Amino acid sequence: MAQSHRFEDQSNRTNECKDALRIAFEELADDALSAGWDRYDVALALSELGEQLVQATAESAGSEADIAIAKAIFEIKRAF
Repeated sequence: MAQSHRFEDQSNRTNECKDALRIAFEELADDALSAGWDRYDVALALSELGEQLVQATAESAGSEADIAIAKAIFEIKRAF
């Protein structure tokens, strides 16, 4: 997996991270499909796990404002 770099623009950093995770993510989804899970179930499960990670990350930040901001960013990205 590629290592993180410093970016002025957060979207560039997020896109590079997404690209670095893509192969492992697709392999995980393929493994679940090969095990007999439905594509819709796999997509929902992975989405919910991502949301749980966002929630846990926001909660570790400590403040209600941080949690609200992290959730809002997740919802905005999910809309696109």
